[in-house]
Amino acid sequence: MGRVLRGFSLALIPTALLASGPPVASPPAPPCPPATLAPSAHTAQAQPRVSPAPQPAGGGRGGTGQVPPWAFWLQQTWAGAELLALLFAAYQLWARRTERRKAEADAAAVARKAANYQAWSVVNTAQGKGGSGGRIDALQDLNRNGVSLAGVRLDGAWLVGIALPGAQLGHASLRDTNLTGADLQGANLEAADLTSADLRGADLRGAFLKAATLVGAQLGTADLRGADLVDLRDWRGIGSASYLQIEGVRHPPAGFRQWALEQGAVEGTAPVDESAESGYSTHFKAV
Repeated sequence: MGRVLRGFSLALIPTALLASGPPVASPPAPPCPPATLAPSAHTAQAQPRVSPAPQPAGGGRGGTGQVPPWAFWLQQTWAGAELLALLFAAYQLWARRTERRKAEADAAAVARKAANYQAWSVVNTAQGKGGSGGRIDALQDLNRNGVSLAGVRLDGAWLVGIALPGAQLGHASLRDTNLTGADLQGANLEAADLTSADLRGADLRGAFLKAATLVGAQLGTADLRGADLVDLRDWRGIGSASYLQIEGVRHPPAGFRQWALEQGAVEGTAPVDESAESGYSTHFKAV
């Protein structure tokens, strides 16, 4: 019995060894890192600081950080195209504005020319007739538009209170014309015929009356201050000169000033008495 058990145990040994296989070696343990000492303050200052390596600007997959040439060219081309577009738009705006102004100026010139033709038609149609006949507005419009009235014939016209400052009336015929209270300041009346014209209370300051004819003209309370009277004709035949302002007249004929003062003309700011005021309308009552 003992032999049988010993034989059975010996038979089991090789089977156990075969099941367990050869022995497996365990991996070696990792070496312990060397002990590091904490750096002292002196050692920390001596060691240089290492900055991190810069990352590529381009990033991306395998990028080098540089803009491709075609992208740079496209960017510059687009910027140039935008600038050209802005310049072209500005030019179009300027050109249209200039054209619009020119068109407006041309239209205004055409309208002004048409108005001048119409005004001249009114003046010429009423020629030789009494009354105003629309000539006051027509003449004022012509003068306002810078049209010369030289040589115009207005004999016997009723032009009370007309405003023609600076008008060009050289060689105009104003015989028997009613110009009471008219504004003729600075007007050019060279060689104008003012025979028997009614100029009472008219403003003739600075007017140019060279060789003008004033025989029979009514100049009571008119204002001739600063007027140029060179070669004035028939001035001794002036119908009335009471309260005529003659201060500062230029180039008066010899003896004109003394004669005018004898006829009631004044220099300076002489008052007008009530009897004189009652003989004139409100257009020229006071000087």
